[in-house]
Amino acid sequence: MKKVFVVLLIALLLLGAGCSANDGTGKVFAKINGEPVYQEELDYYFSSNFLDNYNNYYDYFKTYMGVDLLDEESASSTLGDMESYSWEVVKSGELIRQLATNTYGITWEDNYLKDILSYGAYRSMMINSMYVDLYNAVQKELMDAIEVTDEAAEALYNEDPAKWDSRKTSHILIGADPEDEKAMDEAYDLAMDLIKQLKDGADFAELAKEYSTDGSAENGGALDNYINAEGVDVESGTSFYEEYTEAAFDLDEVGDYTLKPVKSSAGYHIIKIDDIRSGYEASAEVVKNSMKSVSNEEITAKISELLENMNNEADVEMLGKFRYYELPADTDEENGDDAATEDDAATEDGANTDDAANTDDAAEGEEAAEEEAAK
Repeated sequence: MKKVFVVLLIALLLLGAGCSANDGTGKVFAKINGEPVYQEELDYYFSSNFLDNYNNYYDYFKTYMGVDLLDEESASSTLGDMESYSWEVVKSGELIRQLATNTYGITWEDNYLKDILSYGAYRSMMINSMYVDLYNAVQKELMDAIEVTDEAAEALYNEDPAKWDSRKTSHILIGADPEDEKAMDEAYDLAMDLIKQLKDGADFAELAKEYSTDGSAENGGALDNYINAEGVDVESGTSFYEEYTEAAFDLDEVGDYTLKPVKSSAGYHIIKIDDIRSGYEASAEVVKNSMKSVSNEEITAKISELLENMNNEADVEMLGKFRYYELPADTDEENGDDAATEDDAATEDGANTDDAANTDDAAEGEEAAEEEAAK
């Protein structure tokens, strides 16, 4: 079945309270490239689709389309459309999973939600997460394919070296509200005490883990950002406090730290230099990457192309039956229990051909007999 393949992603929906856990060991509705797709997943999307239409468009369906969603006979065609759409979502989700895993090595670690969500809801969350990882992998692949010469990158660097020369830092943040004078005084005193401990040989990372109120504490205060003299992360564009930046660039060597607490709107920082990038060679890769541009449209188009190719070549074995949806006559998929085997079809075609040939032979014989009698 050839058609434009659209990536169908459904937001996580919880179908009522008290959903029991389900690991997808129920009825297998179909197999895609040998991988099972369970009835529970199709039911999940169908139910979500129906409830969305019922809750938001019931009056519209009844008034303008003459379809009563509460009457099965009246809504049978519409229910078929919903079931068809739900199947496309399920199928595209499985192809996304296979593409992510088999081509890009993306895996999924089961977590506690598997025990509290329905199988369909859990599966929806898993596919969405894997799609994000797939998006990032394809983006990297497209970026890596773009070539930037050293000459072009160095020329860009030389236009404004200060934009690229940068420093990586760690910090210990003693958080406090600047409007609370007492809290700020206590934060300052604690920061000064920590600086004294550093002078006495204490480990910066260990103090950060124990005292820092920043999210980087678990990493020993280390930040991944390389900031320039303007306080801008040269890779992500994230901005830092002006006071933080000035203090970081007042330090001379890797390993140096501020000997006085640095005040910002977050409290007081103790800042340490972890790395210094200076000169083109140190920043070459960052400069080159900044010259590579891949749009969201290019990434999604590439993913859609890959998935369409998979969709066109997919081996889909239908084992269950749709309730309302009628598979098109020219589809490569067959509706489970009603599907005839290729051998049966070939036998039937052969029988029909033989019957037709015999009928033609009989007709010709009768015509010959009539002509002979006329003579």
